[in-house]
Amino acid sequence: MLQQVSLRSGKLRWGKAIGNMRVVRLPAMKEIVMQPLAKPDDIPLMFEAAVAKSRNELFLACSNRDERFDGFARLCLFRAEKDPPWTYFDLPVTIADATSFVPQPDPDAAVTTSYVFLEEDGDVFYLPAGREPETERIVGSGLWSDDSEGWGYVKAITQIGNRLHACGGGGQVYRRLETGVWEHIDEGLLQVKGDQHDLSLRTIAGPNEQEIYVGGWRANVDDGVLYYWGSHGWEAVAHNIPAISSIHIEHEASVWACGRHGTLLHGNHIDGFRNVLEPVRSRKYLSVTIYGDQLFLATNLGLYVYVDGSVSPVKTGLVPEFEDGHILQVVDGVLWAIGYEDIVRFDGKAWERIPFLGNPPIG
Repeated sequence: MLQQVSLRSGKLRWGKAIGNMRVVRLPAMKEIVMQPLAKPDDIPLMFEAAVAKSRNELFLACSNRDERFDGFARLCLFRAEKDPPWTYFDLPVTIADATSFVPQPDPDAAVTTSYVFLEEDGDVFYLPAGREPETERIVGSGLWSDDSEGWGYVKAITQIGNRLHACGGGGQVYRRLETGVWEHIDEGLLQVKGDQHDLSLRTIAGPNEQEIYVGGWRANVDDGVLYYWGSHGWEAVAHNIPAISSIHIEHEASVWACGRHGTLLHGNHIDGFRNVLEPVRSRKYLSVTIYGDQLFLATNLGLYVYVDGSVSPVKTGLVPEFEDGHILQVVDGVLWAIGYEDIVRFDGKAWERIPFLGNPPIG
């Protein structure tokens, strides 16, 4: 039987204990009714995380822009071919990141892709197509749950190989073994009790489950880190760098990492990494990906494309111009660029703005 477990700020979370693991389930889907999103209400929304499933489907996690970290998320689903195209529901949590998850194929069961949203205190929300949503707890993570060890919030989640991986404050790195079971793979990084908790990991990626990269910073954003995990554990693969925001795996021998001060690193754990751009202290690259044969970078002031050792701003031709951006995703032949309040997509020929009906129109 489900029981109520208290959540900070007086809110409630539904959950039950199973041994030393707590599996939390959201209310049945009939209780989570997707509401039509037709116009703004009194909550100004900011896009914190996003998952694109196809060129016509996108799931956003929005915060209240005026109370950004106060335990509120509006999850907004865009389906271009539906009427209405936008629907939503609210959760009393702070979402840190999102990804999609395709479990290892089971010959006896249909493979179901899930939207996955990571709450900063260590709960992982699964929204599988055609099934009830549910939530798992990464035991020990976060700051406010009963089992939190004080390492800090978890900040990033992604699928590497067949498994989900997550990372966060205090050097936390986790791998999901099976439903509801997460394990540490952070020996050598995790800052134990008594250590100064100054290591903040903000991005995680890898070509396979045996090769994983994490990036972030230490005491401040001028003290960045980029680590690699392989058969010999964790090792630093770049030194004297600013904070790292995003990692993109082109292939095993070609890894890209971007961050503060116009930093764009390229290399691998064997040959090392080098910054392929001249520093620009005022520029912060927030996301990096490859679309077609071009490398795109997102900043909060717009998009850039990297060609032959230099970058140039992307002119979308939209009115107003896209001058936002912190999430880049390539799926179904389309490049999605999601800012904090603006959404555009590129099919290789033309850019298109996706109107978000939960806020006033852009421009």
